[in-house]
Amino acid sequence: MSPDSPARAHLHPAAVTALAIAGAAIVGAVGFLVWLLAQPVDPNAEATQRLVQWEEVFERYRAAHGALPDMPFGGYCLGDGFPVGTGSTANCRDYESTTYYTQDASASLMDALQSVGELPRGATTPVRGTVGPYAIYDEAGVRLLTSENGTCEAPAAEVWNDGEGLFVCQILLER
Repeated sequence: MSPDSPARAHLHPAAVTALAIAGAAIVGAVGFLVWLLAQPVDPNAEATQRLVQWEEVFERYRAAHGALPDMPFGGYCLGDGFPVGTGSTANCRDYESTTYYTQDASASLMDALQSVGELPRGATTPVRGTVGPYAIYDEAGVRLLTSENGTCEAPAAEVWNDGEGLFVCQILLER
C-alpha cells in the first residue's frame, strides 16, 4: 500500500453479523425450494387441478360465445396423450373396456375450445383402468370428470367409486 492510498475500511461487527445472517437466510431459502421441488406430486391433486383448468377453458368459451360448446350428448376426451386401449385407439374413461371415448372423436370439441386459448395438455394418471380428464354432455349440462385414487379433492365432487380405490370425480357445468 502506498502512502497516498486510502486505508482499508473495516466493517462494523454488527454489519458482519447482518451479512452472515442474510447469507444463511438465502442459503436456507434455496434449500427449502430444492426440497419442495423434490417432493412427489400428488396425482389426486394433479387430476383435480387439471379439471379446474378445463373448467376455466369452458368458461372462457362461454364468456366469448354466450354458451358452452354445442356438442351432441355423449363422452369426449379432454386433452391428449391418452393410453392406447380397446380398438387400438387412444382412449379416455375406461380405456381398455367397452365404455371408452376416443381421443380422435373428441377433435371437434378440442377445436372449439382452442378458439379461446391454449388447452391443458396430457392425460392424468390412470386409476384401476380409468383415465381422465373427460367430459360427458347430457341433460344436466357438461360433466368434467377424472379418476382419482381415494377420495376426490375439492372442488371436484365424487360421483362414483368402485369400493376398491377408484373414485370418479366431477365438476358440473350447467348450461
